[in-house]
Amino acid sequence: MVGEQERYIYLKGRQIKASYHKQIVEAYQGNPFIEAIPPRLNQDQLYQMLDSAPRFSGDLNQLDLEERLELIQQIKPGYWKPLITHFERYRNIYNMIKIGYQSRNPLSAIYQREMAIGLDEILSHGTDEEGRNLAGNIQTAQMMADIGLSGMGKTKSYERLLRLFPQVIHHVAYDGEPFPVKQVVWLHIECPSNKSVGALCRNFYWAVDQLLGSNYYEELAEKDGRAEVLAKRMAKVAGNISLGGLFIDEIQRIHKGHSGGEEKMIDFITELTNSLGIPIVLIGTFKALYLFKTSLANTRRGIPDGYAENITDRMKDDLEWDIFLEGIWELQYTNKFTPLTPELKAIMYYHTLGIPDFAVKLFMHVQCRAILYEDNEIITTELIEKVANRTFRLVQPIFELIRRGVDIDPSEYEDLKPDWITFKEYLKDSQHRITIDGHLSEEHKLIMLQHNRKVLIEQLVTFAMKMGCAEEIALCYAEKVELHNREAGHDMELLYLEIAKLVFEGKSDSPNYNTSEVVGITRKRGRNKSTKLDLDECDIRFIVSQGRTDKLSVDEALRKAGLVGEYDEFL
Repeated sequence: MVGEQERYIYLKGRQIKASYHKQIVEAYQGNPFIEAIPPRLNQDQLYQMLDSAPRFSGDLNQLDLEERLELIQQIKPGYWKPLITHFERYRNIYNMIKIGYQSRNPLSAIYQREMAIGLDEILSHGTDEEGRNLAGNIQTAQMMADIGLSGMGKTKSYERLLRLFPQVIHHVAYDGEPFPVKQVVWLHIECPSNKSVGALCRNFYWAVDQLLGSNYYEELAEKDGRAEVLAKRMAKVAGNISLGGLFIDEIQRIHKGHSGGEEKMIDFITELTNSLGIPIVLIGTFKALYLFKTSLANTRRGIPDGYAENITDRMKDDLEWDIFLEGIWELQYTNKFTPLTPELKAIMYYHTLGIPDFAVKLFMHVQCRAILYEDNEIITTELIEKVANRTFRLVQPIFELIRRGVDIDPSEYEDLKPDWITFKEYLKDSQHRITIDGHLSEEHKLIMLQHNRKVLIEQLVTFAMKMGCAEEIALCYAEKVELHNREAGHDMELLYLEIAKLVFEGKSDSPNYNTSEVVGITRKRGRNKSTKLDLDECDIRFIVSQGRTDKLSVDEALRKAGLVGEYDEFL
């Protein structure tokens, strides 16, 4: 029993006595669970509380070689530089917890009805088409996946951010009335490596017992081993302890789960959010990127309405990288301080690709090498090159492929970079909100731009073909018109007008036109004797021809017929 329990990993925070704070949001007022949460920190306060470095205040000249090497080993566990993305995570956590409690006011009548019905019963019934559970309550909980590159410090950042919140709040009285409740604001556990719902539940019970001194593990964990039963019991416990947010780390472990384990786990997590209103954050590497695309496609619940996804790639070579590197560069224990030059900054980025974990390791190894083998102990580009080639020799081949933009085998390097083709399709097909930080954001902007151009050209081709233009010629016109107007922006009325002019004035017989002539075609051309066509009144050619009879321009004729809409119709 002890051996099994020791494998469970959870994060432990602080416990406080409840004190209540005035809320500016009306929906939050009168809710002791929300009012007991401490006021949010601003960006400066967050940075001051989280910025840490293992600084040495003594005289380095008085230390021998081994003592300086010992100080270097403290850099990795002690250095942490809060960045903009960390404040955004803090904001998400704070908002999710409050919003999740909004539909779980312990003083409201509907919450009391939920308690009377029983949380396990509510979970088993799920929600109706309007999102109401068995008690008639519509949950406000949100769900988020924080997916990112290995080495970006996701786990460490969540550990530090969650510790800014009290983990357990002890209520005694509220508004003059007894209110003896223990409120668990957050719980951070790891996804089990065996991908089973039962193991996740047992991990959950163990963590709750350690926090509250309860006995859920002995009472529930081994009483019935079926995953479905354990899931219902876990949901009931989560409701009983007034859980504000469940954070499940290492979620990529359920990737490619055996015997349906992946689908069962995701479906169970979604049930917790939909039925009981418990906000859930899933944390993992790129291996977990497509869980909701593959696993929830055929489930009866689907993705929660409040679901969002944050994807974090390696840092770009910009201001945040500069802040991170400048902070760590101060932690030098060589006998001669080396200033950070643009050349040193460039080679550090080149060999680490902007991955913080690699940058810290490289800087530590470079200092050790300088102290042990360099007479002057100066950090140079040559030294960094030598150490990087030795320290990162196993990952340098894949780093080189990434630098060159070469496609890599996603099955072998999923933790470093997602398969771009699959990622493109995922971004286009996803219906939930996706935020992308880091280097992938640039690729994301590019693919979305390409996608928008493709859609625009398809619209122009369809329009031209309705005017009787052959598909091949319509495509030629559409591509050239889009290219000609790319810098000026996509004014749909103007683009439709250009296509209509080209087709109507006989350009369809000669597609190789000069794009500079597209906007204003004023050159008069000799016309062959026209042949009267029997056209339908809805035919664009008839509409334009009739418009000329009525002394209307092409644009006016098409607009009158309702074929040219406002620009925002196509957004």
